[in-house]
Amino acid sequence: MSDLHHALEPPTDGAAAVGRARAQRLLVTLLGDYWRAGHAPLPSGGLVAVLTEFDIAPANARATLSRLTQRGVLERTKEGRRTSYRLTESAAQILQRGGRRIFASTDESSWDGRWTLIAFTLPLDDANQRRLLRARLRWLTFSPLYDGTWVTPHDRFDEVREQLSELGVSDAVVLRATDLDLLPGGRARLEAAWRIDELAAGYQSFLERYRDLVRPAAAGEVSPAQALVRRTEMVNDWRALVGEDPDLPEMFLPASFPRAQARAMFLETSAALARPAQQRFEELVQTPDHAADGAKSRLK
Repeated sequence: MSDLHHALEPPTDGAAAVGRARAQRLLVTLLGDYWRAGHAPLPSGGLVAVLTEFDIAPANARATLSRLTQRGVLERTKEGRRTSYRLTESAAQILQRGGRRIFASTDESSWDGRWTLIAFTLPLDDANQRRLLRARLRWLTFSPLYDGTWVTPHDRFDEVREQLSELGVSDAVVLRATDLDLLPGGRARLEAAWRIDELAAGYQSFLERYRDLVRPAAAGEVSPAQALVRRTEMVNDWRALVGEDPDLPEMFLPASFPRAQARAMFLETSAALARPAQQRFEELVQTPDHAADGAKSRLK
């Protein structure tokens, strides 16, 4: 299972680059959540209107559509003067796989004592492939022991082989074993890679950021426009957290680790907001292309 978001705008300093990355991630999240496989392509004006809900200017929204098309995430179709977009088949499959982990109802805390280990080597001059492989290994809950040796306490044998095949990586070994002896230096290295304190702080911050949304969401007091924005932001933030989380068995975690509490809040609140958010998304994507610039003020 790979996280499509890692294939978007590379990490870059500067407000403009941060804005581009945010717009791309938001649109991918929106399409992953609200666009149903098999639906007709969505008009460009509607997608621009959706992004304006998040204070993204129409010109920047159109540039986002162009960038995602260039990156192979979207495909463009044209019928007369109408331009539409849809997820490519590969992007839709990646989002579907990712969604299963994002919306999983439980973590993988039960453990049979077996590890999955991958050792690989990549050409030194292929920085993009190296970045993509590392991002996908993180998403699969692997953590680095050494530069080309990663390990996870979960059964990822088939999934990691699938990712290696997709990326064209053939110089690799994948093992499943119970006898993994971590000497003191190796254990310290792995614990540092797990970054448990940082993860705990991230989950705690998530709880604090969205705590005020729990009651009104459960009571049905959030408007469709607010539901779309807050739910999408919540899913985006949750995806970032689970993408960095090796989903460690409980025996490796402190008793106070707040992941279970954060997961319960996320699942309950995102479910409560799903219907009004879907309603708002479907309303917005009907916006004609020539009317997209004024869609936000007119539809609210």
